[in-house]
Amino acid sequence: MRYRIGVDTGGTFTDVALVEEETGKTAITKVPSTPDNPSLAVLNGVKQIVSETGIAFADLSFFIHGSTVATNTLLEQKGANTALLTTKGFKDVLQIGRQTRPKLYDFRARKAEPYVPRNLRFELDERIDANGKILKDIDENELLQIVEMLKKENIDSLAVCLINSYVNPVHEKQVKLILHEHVPDLAVTLSCEVLPEFKEYERTSTVVANAYVLPKMRYYLNHLKTHLKEMEVPSDLYIMQSNGGIISADTAIETPVRTVLSGPAGGVLAGQMVARNTPFKNLITIDMGGTSLDTALIENGEPQYTTMSEIDGRPIKVPMVEIHTIGSGGGSIAWIDVGGALRVGPHSAGATPGPICYGKGGKEPTVSDANAILGRLNPNAILGGKMKMDVQAARQIMKEKIADPLGMTVEEAAEGILRVVNANMVRGIRVISIEKGHDVRDFTLMAFGGAGPLHAVDIAEELGCQKVIVPPHPGIACSMGMLMADVRHDYVRTYTSPLSTVNVDKLNSLLSNLASEAREELKKEGFTDQNTELRASLDLRYLRQAYEINVPLRDVRVCKENLNQVAEMFHQLHEKIYGFNRRSEELELINVRMIGVGKIQEMKTGNTKEMTAKKGVQPIGKRRVYFRHDFVDTPIYNRSDLFNGTVITGPAIIEQLDSTILVHPRKEAVVDAHGNIVIH
Repeated sequence: MRYRIGVDTGGTFTDVALVEEETGKTAITKVPSTPDNPSLAVLNGVKQIVSETGIAFADLSFFIHGSTVATNTLLEQKGANTALLTTKGFKDVLQIGRQTRPKLYDFRARKAEPYVPRNLRFELDERIDANGKILKDIDENELLQIVEMLKKENIDSLAVCLINSYVNPVHEKQVKLILHEHVPDLAVTLSCEVLPEFKEYERTSTVVANAYVLPKMRYYLNHLKTHLKEMEVPSDLYIMQSNGGIISADTAIETPVRTVLSGPAGGVLAGQMVARNTPFKNLITIDMGGTSLDTALIENGEPQYTTMSEIDGRPIKVPMVEIHTIGSGGGSIAWIDVGGALRVGPHSAGATPGPICYGKGGKEPTVSDANAILGRLNPNAILGGKMKMDVQAARQIMKEKIADPLGMTVEEAAEGILRVVNANMVRGIRVISIEKGHDVRDFTLMAFGGAGPLHAVDIAEELGCQKVIVPPHPGIACSMGMLMADVRHDYVRTYTSPLSTVNVDKLNSLLSNLASEAREELKKEGFTDQNTELRASLDLRYLRQAYEINVPLRDVRVCKENLNQVAEMFHQLHEKIYGFNRRSEELELINVRMIGVGKIQEMKTGNTKEMTAKKGVQPIGKRRVYFRHDFVDTPIYNRSDLFNGTVITGPAIIEQLDSTILVHPRKEAVVDAHGNIVIH
């Protein structure tokens, strides 16, 4: 038998999904994350699921991993000692940025400090103009003097971002050759290889971020590759990208900035699979784990994409699934601010020490503690009974730190925490829905992550969604989604021209070159023309606008008629996003983009049980659960007992290894043919 394995590292738990290729039979497990060395949890999870299923390491034909190493390195600012090499006169681009304030009306708001301080930004007296013409050559002696300064400062990683290198990369490549000769151990990131695109601030920031995380990511992935080889796992190691595609570990080592939303992107792919298999084509996905909530929007079965994101206030300009992340998870800490208001997050108890109820030394009340106190979590069934909860300790600290100071009962304090965190999540969801011109009433809420199904009904009611859908394995949905991904590479070239006077031959030449580059890259990875797909698009804007909209092309070649259709599509998209368009305005072409997709053989997915029950499904027990100011005797169901067509009327709790589903009073949960639970 051949099996595919997906591993997603979270802040509290590391999730593992194992799928048999021929039948779609699925096995799952969760192990505690190891923040000091995330690869230990990955290896522990692989060993555990192999032991539980009785298969051999040699049966693992495909290994995909969603890594949080790059993200956490950026957020925690624990990257390499990094320097920046740029053109003379441009070292402060990274500091100046854009003239936008982090918070418009907060005079105390400050921009995030760059990952590279000013004393580690070095200037090279060279120049290439905006048309790619060399105005001043590199002086090798000057560069060698900078090399000596890099050695003196013990620089581990260098970001090279020379002005206009996206038009002509010759100087950056020359710099890399000289550096490799004199400091071969120095990690070097070139902007022409990471982001050959105009806009100096965003390009510099992205290249610096890549250089900042590269040494740590290189060590992590090489360590993981070595141990998997020692375990005799035959599959190469693949890494999930932020764009919803996968790349080899070797590619991820060189451009780790592509993986900053690695795990959450897998969850969006799981949502896309649900959209394909069910009538619910419009979904808002919420992935609530231990430390954060990741939310995304799927319209007509397709996720929304962006080429611009921010990590802790610093721009990252690479193609990615549009995901909004906030610090609201099961481990989010509840606290009282100086004004006496109850707040939740963004700080999290994480995996260590974790929530109080986990019994690992936690001293601050969290969302998980609130759910445990209100009876929504089974104190004896976390991780299939492998982990016991100390609810009494959670009650005691909740009383001391929240209930008594606010003059309320422990249950009222716990319910207040849930209301606050739900309100936080609703605000986060509105960023990718209402603020983007979408009517949330047209969407179904898809809840996953270990904590998502506990909060889904409250969030859906607040948003105005009519239904909630919970996939068969919500706690490991990101791991499952990764197993559905294809290999994907993104390419971009800047080409600025008024759309009405664009040189069609030059545009087609650019598209042809990008297509050839994509085919060649995929060919190296074993893909033939038959299982290769190319998708071209253009970045357009109204003349003198600051931001572009990406418009897809129907083919990798264009003609004047195609460009007229593209212009019309741009006007429509502009109106949808901003509420207006200006059809009389001149359009400007900015970037040409190409996506190369290597199609991996589609994996079978098993359906839920087709049997019918004569007496319906019987609960496995009852528990007192707190709903809106009072405890209610609530039946508990085991999800593995449910079958296609099962109907459960709330109040009810449905338990499984990786998550707990809460069905509120007077709500109805129905199981569909694919094992999804739809709550009306």
